[in-house]
Amino acid sequence: MARFLTGIALVLFSLGLAVPAFAQILPFEVRGGVSATGVTDPGVNMFDPARLRDANVELLYTVPDLSAWAVLGELRPHLGGTMSFTGQENLIYGGLSWTVRAPLLPVWGEASLGGGWQSGALQPAGTPTRFGCAVVARAAATVGVDVLPGASVMATLSHLTDFGACNQPNNGRTDLGLRVGIRF
Repeated sequence: MARFLTGIALVLFSLGLAVPAFAQILPFEVRGGVSATGVTDPGVNMFDPARLRDANVELLYTVPDLSAWAVLGELRPHLGGTMSFTGQENLIYGGLSWTVRAPLLPVWGEASLGGGWQSGALQPAGTPTRFGCAVVARAAATVGVDVLPGASVMATLSHLTDFGACNQPNNGRTDLGLRVGIRF
């Protein structure tokens, strides 16, 4: 039994050493926070705290060869998800983000384009939804501040649309979120 426990301890120790090594090979950033849905809907107060009804998590990966294409800033692929706590559409998305940092200041901006899948298409027949298609396009703009080395606070405005591609009106969805990011 002691030999088995020693083996388990060695494996766990080795895995603990491998995680930092993996982070050096493929650095990534984890972001998470809350967002308000439908902030551009008619008659909606964009800054109403009662509209904070969604949680968002996003991973951005640094791929060195990809940033060589960017004259200014860095290009990073991202994967993310938004979960609604009020029964509205949930979203899984991916795409490419372009981050530009201000020289000598801890301020940065980011533009993202990509696509996603929203769960509104799974609602029972007769349930009102914003989209006719399960597949949507996503665009986002983010402004952030580095508060510590490797840690940032940001505001993100994202828009989803299906461009009316599935024979239903395109109501779109615009979210405004506050997030925290940790870079590894």
